[in-house]
Amino acid sequence: MDNDIEKHPAVEETEGPELPGFTLPKVAPEVVRVPVRKRIAKLLKLAFLITFLFFAGSPLWWFVKSNPEWAFEAGADALLVGRSDELYLSWPEYGDRSPVAYSELPSHLVNAIKAREDQRFHEHPGFDVKGLVRAALVDLKKKRIVQGGSTVTMQLVERVYGYPQNSSLQKVRAKVFELMMAPRIEFHSWKKQKDRTEGKNAVMAAYLSRVEFGHRTVGIREAAHCYFGKDVSKLTLGESAYIAGLIRGPSVNNAYRSPENAREARDAVIANMERLGMITPSQADKVQFFVASEPLRKGRSGDGFVSAAVRREMDQLVIDGKISSDYLQSNRLKVYLGCDPKIEEVARKTLVRNLKKIEGRDGFRGSKGKLQGGVVVIDNESGAVITSIGGRDFDRLSYDCALQGTRAVASAGKPFIYAALMDKERLNAFDEISNAGLTKSEAGKVKGLLSPRETKALDEGVHPLWKGLAYSSNRMTLRVGAMAGQLPWHRLLRETGLIDEPLPATTASWLGTFGVRPIDLAAAYAVFPRGGFYTEPYLIRRVEIDGRTVFRRRPRSKRVVSTRTSSEITASLRQVVKVGTASPYGGKQLGEKLPVAGKTGTSDDVCDAWFVGYSSSVTVAVWLGYPEGNRTILKGETGGSLAFPVWKEIMENLPEEYLFEELPALTDERTIFARRW
Repeated sequence: MDNDIEKHPAVEETEGPELPGFTLPKVAPEVVRVPVRKRIAKLLKLAFLITFLFFAGSPLWWFVKSNPEWAFEAGADALLVGRSDELYLSWPEYGDRSPVAYSELPSHLVNAIKAREDQRFHEHPGFDVKGLVRAALVDLKKKRIVQGGSTVTMQLVERVYGYPQNSSLQKVRAKVFELMMAPRIEFHSWKKQKDRTEGKNAVMAAYLSRVEFGHRTVGIREAAHCYFGKDVSKLTLGESAYIAGLIRGPSVNNAYRSPENAREARDAVIANMERLGMITPSQADKVQFFVASEPLRKGRSGDGFVSAAVRREMDQLVIDGKISSDYLQSNRLKVYLGCDPKIEEVARKTLVRNLKKIEGRDGFRGSKGKLQGGVVVIDNESGAVITSIGGRDFDRLSYDCALQGTRAVASAGKPFIYAALMDKERLNAFDEISNAGLTKSEAGKVKGLLSPRETKALDEGVHPLWKGLAYSSNRMTLRVGAMAGQLPWHRLLRETGLIDEPLPATTASWLGTFGVRPIDLAAAYAVFPRGGFYTEPYLIRRVEIDGRTVFRRRPRSKRVVSTRTSSEITASLRQVVKVGTASPYGGKQLGEKLPVAGKTGTSDDVCDAWFVGYSSSVTVAVWLGYPEGNRTILKGETGGSLAFPVWKEIMENLPEEYLFEELPALTDERTIFARRW
């Protein structure tokens, strides 16, 4: 047998002794070679990661991501910003966290703060080298941190930016961050005010708007009210010295807990002021202060209704997955609303005044202070809620009559029945329909009243459609409903947000026995000045965290009726004001002066009084009644006599930026196209 084995060309023979009849092959080990470029890339990634982790926790990172303008905003848990990007209100709801202006601060208050906290405030650039060296020497001598050397500006940085201080290293880094950020804030203020002194003054005002003064009081406004029940500008020298003494020990130096400590802290401030030449010895001798018998209750920021509504809408955004629930806990939360404080003030005062006026009229049998109302003002262009008044006093009744209350729509729902018919049959406002009671054949399967109680303004003859709306004819409305049919009407109500489920097939539904919220009715009416487009109403237009937008509202509009039908309805509703159910209560004069349109609504036994109407720029819904329902407001009255005066006064007092452009009106030329139905 042949012992030679044919060599494989890829295998070399092994060295060493040969085994009999067999040659052991030598296998070269496989070498895995990583390209140099990949090695370098991995090292760079690792270096970048290490650098990022160090940088992310460093003062430099906080410095880069921090905005100096934050120091001049209100010191609140969250800011709610209005239509024109002005501070609307803040959370927490109680107290006044709005920034104080330097012009509001008495000179002795500023001097007391300087004497206590930062004697060279107007000389240094944000940090005081002398103060830092002095503090360091004292700390070394005592072998512990006794003095921090922080200036007013550095204290402002600490309160605004919240650098973590959970360890000794973080405390050192926090101090470094304050030293870096303080000059930046001062330069920003100098640049903004275009004067160094004015810039310094703005920093002092921002600081006093942020300082804690005990009893959960933040800012000089709240402190002046809490301890002395007065405005900041009215503080005396002694009161200013007492407040300055609170800064280092809001609890220890508090007059309600330790009067002796409070006096000692005050006297220390006065002594410093005298030493620095800020006051004379005679002024120092006369210093005194008297706090209120007990801390005064904070006033509410806003009316309470809007704040609660914004919280509900924020919660809904979380449920819908549009924002994270963590955002609600951030103290850098900024919520932009469509609200206009100018209109809100007018609407609130007008509502409360008219409610009191109704309660003072002869025949009023209810308890005074119990009658409620709701007002909603919507921007026709965007759909944003400009104003929402949920009632007369949130602290007495927190139920929001404007955004939560559901009440019988009554005759205020009639325009949608007419719109459904006009869209279906392409009718105009001059097409005529009989005002006689419905026959059984006309009503078909629809159950209910065939000849309801009727207005005396129209006889049983044939009248144009606009008169049916202007005089709120029940008989014409029933006939319009029978001709339009349930499906087209339901479709329109559903697409305008007025119903979720089909209504019962009864004539009572046509006459408005179903319930709606004022905000929904206002949004539905806004379809007509928009030319047939519906936009869902909203309060929140944008949400920011640390200056970063995390939610932006993108309103979507959908066509629900034709432009032609919208014009016909508007032309008809203008007649409600000029000659119809609102005209006897000032509507005639208003209609001649301003292009406005709207509709009254009065439920059975005058339990609900409505007026909903619009100009070219806004739509306003007004409801009056009792939240529990089924209680007569005032016998013999109507939505025209009760709700329209509120609506009229709001429209007459709109700010100048809300224009009154011309609305579609009735013209004689259209009578030639009129048809009889």
